[in-house]
Amino acid sequence: MKLTLIIAFFSSLLFFVKLEVTDEIVAAVRQGKAAEVAKFFDQKVSIKLLEQEDVLSTAQAEANLKYFFEKHPVKGFTGSHVSTTNNNAQYITGTLETSVGKFRLSILIRRQLITQFRIEAEND
Repeated sequence: MKLTLIIAFFSSLLFFVKLEVTDEIVAAVRQGKAAEVAKFFDQKVSIKLLEQEDVLSTAQAEANLKYFFEKHPVKGFTGSHVSTTNNNAQYITGTLETSVGKFRLSILIRRQLITQFRIEAEND
């Protein structure tokens, strides 16, 4: 019985830690802070910013995202979906509103790190 309670406690603790990570990422995106988002980048990140797509190091991905945010100042982010799959991957999708227009944003998180970050034209 004690073992079951301990397992349940740690499982729920891991669940809440994951929610905090997604909350922190969403908050950083809403503020347009590339450095804060980059804290959660994996060593290599598959990143797509409009028409430019590549697998980049954390530093390169941060620099590209910073440049995007400079050219497209963020007005807000409306999350439309956050989900967790069986293999502990999480997806965040939503609409990124900037001074230039609206974009579709999708983020894939594995092991508490962003492995894929995509900003695409809303009509794609």
